[in-house]
Amino acid sequence: MPIRVGLMGFGRIGRNFYRQVYNHPDIDVVVISELGSPEAVAYLLEFDTIYGKFPDEVSLDGKYLKAGRQSSRLVKGLRPDDMPWDAFDVDVVIDTTLQYRERAELQGHLDSGAPRVIISRPALGPIDSTLIHGVNSASLGPQDRLISVSSATCQALGLMLKVLDDAAVVDRAMMTSVHAYTSDQKLSDTMAAELRRARSAAENLIPNMSWAPEVVTSIMPQLKGRVEGMAVNVPVPNGSCLDLAVQVRKPLSIEEINEAFRFASEGPLKGLLGYAAEPVVSSDVIGQSESVVYDSLASISMEGGLLKVIGWYDNGWGITARIVDTLLTIREFIRKGVAL
Repeated sequence: MPIRVGLMGFGRIGRNFYRQVYNHPDIDVVVISELGSPEAVAYLLEFDTIYGKFPDEVSLDGKYLKAGRQSSRLVKGLRPDDMPWDAFDVDVVIDTTLQYRERAELQGHLDSGAPRVIISRPALGPIDSTLIHGVNSASLGPQDRLISVSSATCQALGLMLKVLDDAAVVDRAMMTSVHAYTSDQKLSDTMAAELRRARSAAENLIPNMSWAPEVVTSIMPQLKGRVEGMAVNVPVPNGSCLDLAVQVRKPLSIEEINEAFRFASEGPLKGLLGYAAEPVVSSDVIGQSESVVYDSLASISMEGGLLKVIGWYDNGWGITARIVDTLLTIREFIRKGVAL
């Protein structure tokens, strides 16, 4: 039987999720909570500035959104505890609103009848499981009810650090996420509490904080206190870059760095880590489902074990693919009859 999904929020990640699963035989999106009108929901699914026109027919049938094999009831719920998840017999709620990140808030989904919840950002405070696929995703258990897939940058950073730590032991690292602008930024200079983020995202490179080092090192405790970093938002709508400088214990040549990433991309991290042997740029990874694509032409190695490596990632599509991966793992728990 397909896993029954309730989707809260139909913004970028929500629509990406629908695009990825609209014909998936093992996933039914039975209900979508979105405050926008049904007409806007259907329109924004069908026409997308980044990914183009939806590849199949999109239609509205009363209060149902239909595409491919999906027929999803549209409802309007302001908060997790407003939602009638039990009425729709959902197995999992995917909350892509980015608003509810504390356990007490997410508990509202459980109280409303959702057996499990997946969020698409790091939680604020402890929850049952925070995942970086390829690093700790095997730790997900049937008892985990509140689950985070961290973020696109966390997924990319975690994989790149894992490859280098396995190959040469990371002593310390400094990252910069050169990140596409996001929907909470301004098109023109506007009043805002964070002064840099008051500036036009379409016209500026804007320094920003990143929670990725803290999240990743909580999952990779051997690197605790050894990784720092920041973000710079840039005026492109999609396609981001992770610039990672690393001091390793065992010096590596560029050839050895490339071989470590190539081996991982073809073996244990296949499908999660890509490997680029061509001179790619940010737009070349749009639509890539890997968490990060290593750039084999951009590595730098200095004497003493100081390295710089570059990874590219679609900051919307890749993290959505990790939500799908997590969902299918949960489906296996349900299929095997493993209780919460």
